[in-house]
Amino acid sequence: MSTFENKLPDDLKIIWDLTNKLKIDNTLDTSDAWMRLEQRLDIKQDVISKIKPRKSYSLIQPRLIYAFSILFIFILLAPTIYDKIFNISVYADRGTQKEIILADGTIVTINAESSMKYNRDYNAESRIVNLYGEGYFQVEKGNSPFIVNTRNGSVTVLGTKFNINSRNDMIEIVVNEGAISFFPIDETKQSQNVIVKKGYYIDNQTFSPRVIPHSEYPGWIHDKLILNKTNLENVCNQIERKFDVNIVLDSNQLNSISITGVIDAKDLDEVLTTLAILSQRSYRFEEETYIFY
Repeated sequence: MSTFENKLPDDLKIIWDLTNKLKIDNTLDTSDAWMRLEQRLDIKQDVISKIKPRKSYSLIQPRLIYAFSILFIFILLAPTIYDKIFNISVYADRGTQKEIILADGTIVTINAESSMKYNRDYNAESRIVNLYGEGYFQVEKGNSPFIVNTRNGSVTVLGTKFNINSRNDMIEIVVNEGAISFFPIDETKQSQNVIVKKGYYIDNQTFSPRVIPHSEYPGWIHDKLILNKTNLENVCNQIERKFDVNIVLDSNQLNSISITGVIDAKDLDEVLTTLAILSQRSYRFEEETYIFY
């Protein structure tokens, strides 16, 4: 008996004696063990493949987000799409004019920085246009009234020639032929129709018809600036729109200068020179800007 066996307790010694009697095959069959391991792995793989993950929720969520995104974009673009389908819009940039011949033969000339919109079925049942800025109208007679809507009121006619200048809170209507009925939108007093006949004009100062100051008024149709106690700043705005330039008044005191006269508006240099004479002021050109001082 070895020294190690002598040191074992009685219980462990009994176990030790029993294990010595067992015959253990030291030649382990590794190939058989590997085959059993592969079989176990295959079983696990089959079980995993039979368990289908629930992808429906993960798929539905992106689809809902996509659908809501499309719906949101459609709601934003719906007014624009509707407007493009059912309306026609014409815009004149600075330094330009646009002429439109409507379905009834009416001719409209749009001044610079102005636009007009009308329905594609114009003259089918009604003759209505929307003006933003300034336009000259030569209206043909028709079965329905010709109506021009502006932010400051509506003009109704049957057949006439007239000019509308509606910018911001200002409106001026000049009648060169026939007559018009103007329904103003005035929050300070009760609105009422104003009749304007040939040779007269009205503006938002009093809405009382006055005689036009010149036979070629409004002047922009004839390449003229017809000024009747017109504020210098207003005159400069007209020049800016017509020639697509920038004009600055060097002092606030210049705003109180009023100009009366007729200026040939075919050439910019001539216009500025004449305006300097009428205003008794000078001007200079700096950094793409004309400065009156």
